[in-house]
Order: sequence, then structure tokens, then C-alpha cells
Amino acid sequence: MYLTVAILALLASSAHARKPNILILLADDMGYGDLGCYGNTSVRTPNIDSIARDGVKMTQHLTAASTCTPSRSALLTGRYPVRTGMAPKGIMRVNLWPYSTSGLPESEVTIAEITRQSGYRNALIGKWHLGLHRDRLGDHAHHPLNQGFDHFYGLIGTNLDDYGHEFKVVTLMRPYWYGQLFSVWAVTVTALVCLLKFRYVGPVTFLLAFMFWTLPVYAIYFLFDNMELFTSFLFRNHLLVEQPIRLAGLSQRLVNEGLEFMRNATDNDLPFLLVMSWVHMHVAIETSMEFHGKSCLGRYGDGLQELDWSVGEMLRGLRDAGVEENTLVYFTSDNGGHREIGADGGYNGRLKGGKGHGAPDGGIRVPGLMKWPGVLRTGAVTDEPTSQMDIIPIIADAVGVPLPVDRKYDGRGILPLLKEKVAISPHEFLFHYCGDKLHAVRYRPRTGHTTWKYVTHTPPLLPERTTCRFMCSCNNAVRLATPDVYDMTSDPCETTPIKPESKMYREISAAVESAIREHVISLDPVESQFRWDRLVPRVTWQPCCNGIFPFNCDCVDKKFENSKS
Repeated sequence: MYLTVAILALLASSAHARKPNILILLADDMGYGDLGCYGNTSVRTPNIDSIARDGVKMTQHLTAASTCTPSRSALLTGRYPVRTGMAPKGIMRVNLWPYSTSGLPESEVTIAEITRQSGYRNALIGKWHLGLHRDRLGDHAHHPLNQGFDHFYGLIGTNLDDYGHEFKVVTLMRPYWYGQLFSVWAVTVTALVCLLKFRYVGPVTFLLAFMFWTLPVYAIYFLFDNMELFTSFLFRNHLLVEQPIRLAGLSQRLVNEGLEFMRNATDNDLPFLLVMSWVHMHVAIETSMEFHGKSCLGRYGDGLQELDWSVGEMLRGLRDAGVEENTLVYFTSDNGGHREIGADGGYNGRLKGGKGHGAPDGGIRVPGLMKWPGVLRTGAVTDEPTSQMDIIPIIADAVGVPLPVDRKYDGRGILPLLKEKVAISPHEFLFHYCGDKLHAVRYRPRTGHTTWKYVTHTPPLLPERTTCRFMCSCNNAVRLATPDVYDMTSDPCETTPIKPESKMYREISAAVESAIREHVISLDPVESQFRWDRLVPRVTWQPCCNGIFPFNCDCVDKKFENSKS
């Protein structure tokens, strides 16, 4: 009997000592109120909700930015985008063109590079959106496989409205774009004609000037009118396998790739890090036929149910592989729902603002769910401020690899909070940026139960509206003469700022302004990845599957060419 007990104890100890697998489930543009566990009663999301039931739900879980590229860089590195060069500086707030030279610097250490040091097999399936080339065609310096991942299948760039063939991003952002472009061209050509008529220039000069003006204008028109041709690519590792992307059925293919990777890792008894970076809920939303018309909320609801199914398949894969009890599962979204696009933009619940808004919580407060059998209590809830940047300290601790000491980390060790061993978030201050400009600061005093938010800028909303035209501008945000301070614990909607003449306001302002000064001092100079020369597309680098660009650039991933959509 004693021998049996000793063997069981040894087995239990061995199981506990095993390095945990890590499954990160990252939604795209999902609203805070989209999930059943966050109050949605219109669409069922039982699989995602099960993570909350079996683990911890974070109700003040925050991204480092309200747009995709900077937010994702912060999640992977645990550092504010202003520290890594990934903070937008102008109107372009994401890495729009896959074939620009902008991307996550090689010097940054990602969660995959941390787990690799501990013998993990790492994969990123789905959306990357953090660059590809840096110095020359084919160098793939910003590719996921150069950032610690061993396998990649997905989008180097992002999903776009243009892929749905209903809207174009450029006209959503600037409704009169084509008219303005043509007007500029016409005015210049008219001036040239006048110069020719009055013999200020000769015919040869006129033709040369006309050509050198018309060609670049047409090139700009062609570029923005054919975004699918220039940006819709699917890669498997370094190989382009599909152009343009078949959005219908893409979720099923991502699931297939994820499950295959998981099986290969477990069959070889290797711990794994798997980041499933879903395309849903970003527009254009297209689902497989199985989910068409299955919800009462149109295609957004259909896409939400397909996403929930996808998460369910990954959770089932853990059970089938026998590793569910030794896997940390983390679900979140890269930013809030995109309110400007209406029914296809998600639901942020009671929160103010949405994607692209700098300070309001609707753009930066997202679902945050984590389960870790044997480590975290089931059904727990924390209302304390937490950040996506906190995932890297958790992972580093779990795999036994210390974080580099040569850089400043903004993620904090929140595991004691999630384990309910402490009651207050380790984040006394969280800084909310819009691009590279600080628009708000979250303040959690070391006593009491209240979280405060100090707001210095508000988005440049349309008159009489609570939205911008398509994406709010950081540079044109309205600076408040007197910053607003909100009690985020009792007023999450940010409707009633406390009175500036109150003692509480003065105390909060003093604490926050001191923290801002210390934060600014901690920022080292860094090369921006959002300079215009880095963001501009390198047209000569554009790939073409079956021909010479731009002709006959059409191919289907052969692995899934017979799959139904």
C-alpha cells in the first residue's frame, strides 16, 4: 500500500513538474460585450464562455492600443509600442501593406523566443500583421519564423473590407477620395493645356509633363482601387500558398492547421506554444456555408458563432491529445469593436467608444479569459486592471526562463491576483496611448477599491455623433483644457467625471502627473516603424502566384483546394 501511495505521489509530482502547454486564442476587433460571459444574450458563445467557467474572467482587461498592429506588438513583447517603435505617428495607424519595410524589430523578444529557450515548439496560426521584409525582397526579417515561431500559416497582413467586394477602405476613410484625386489631376492638366495654348511650353514638354503627372496619379488610383490584389496573401511558413485569400472557410483551415501542429507536438512529447490569431471579427466577415444565417445578428452574429466553434475545436483538440489538464489557455481580442462600421463592427456593451478611439474604454477594454487547471480556481472573476502585456511574465515564469534584464517591461506578474492571493492589481498606473501620444492614464491606488482614469484627450468625433467617419485620428484629438477624471469602478461608461474643484480630483491629478513624468523619463529613443518611408508599399516586391505581377495572380492553397467553404 505504501508503495502504491509513493508511486502515485511521484506521478503527481512529475505531472506537476511538466512544463505547461500554452494556447493563446486571439480574436480580431471583438467587442467587450460580444460574449455570453460578458453579458451578450443575443448570440450563444458556449465554447468561449467555458474558459470563463473553468478559469478566471478579467473584467478590466486592457490592450496597449486601440488598433491591431501596435496592440499585437505589445501582447507579444510585454512592452508599450512607444518602447518598440511600433506606435503610429500619423494617419496610418496599422501596417497596411504586407510588402512595406515596417515591422516588429528583430531586437524585440517575443513570447515565442522565451518559450523556445525552454524547448517549446511554437506556432502562430492566423493573422500576423507585424511585417515581413525589412531591407530587401526576401529577407523576411519581420516574419514570424524570425521572431521565435517554428511554424506559421496565415496572413502576413490583415483582413480588409475590400476583400468582401462591397466597400473599399480608402472611400470609407475618405468618401470623396477618387473625386479629390481626379480633381488634383484635372487642375494640373488644365494648367498644362493653358501653357501649351499660349506657347509657354512646346508639345514635347507638354507630353512629358502630362505623362510624368498622369502615371503616378494613375498608380495611386490603381493601388488603392485594388487592395485585394496588393494585400491579400496567405503564407505557409515562408511560402506564398494562396492569393487572394478565400475568406469563406478560412476558419476551418486555421483550425485544421492548429490541430495538426498540436498533434505533432504532443506526439513527439514536446511542450508547445500555439497562438491562434483568428481573422474574425474583422471585416470583411465571411463564414462557411455551415454558419450562414445561423444567428439573429446577421453576418456578424454568424461570424461570432463560427469563431466560437473554432475555439471549441481547439479546446476539444487539447482533450483529445490528453493535455487539457496541463495547458494554460488564454482568450482575448486585439482591440474593441469597430463602432464606425455599424452592424458589422461588434458590440462594446456599455463602454464608451470603440476601435481607433484613443482614451475611451470601448477601444481598449477587451475580453480577458484564462484557465489553467490545478493553478487557477474555476469560475473566478477579477475586477482589477490587467493588461495583455501581463501574459509574457506569466509565460516566462511558467516555462522557467527569466525575462531579459536589458529592457523595460510593462507587463506585471498578475498570477497572484488571478490566484486570489492578493486583492489589488500590481498595475498602479496604466498608460493609454493613441498612436505615440498619451491620451489617458489609469490609476489604481494601493488602498481602497476604486480604479480612476485621468483623460487628457478625446477623439475628434463627428458633430452630434459618438463616432468618427471611419477611424479616429490621434493627431486631431481634442485636448481638454481641464482633464477629466472618471471613477471606472462605479462609472465604466465614463459619463460623469468628478468635479475638478474636489480634493479627490487634486490628489488623483497630482499622483497621475507625477507618474507621467516618471514614465516619460523611462522611454528610450527608438527608431519608428511608422515613418512614411517604411509604411509605403514596395510595389516591386509584390508576389504573384501564377504569372508576372499584376497578371494572373491567383492561386489556392493546394492542401485545402478541395475543402468546402
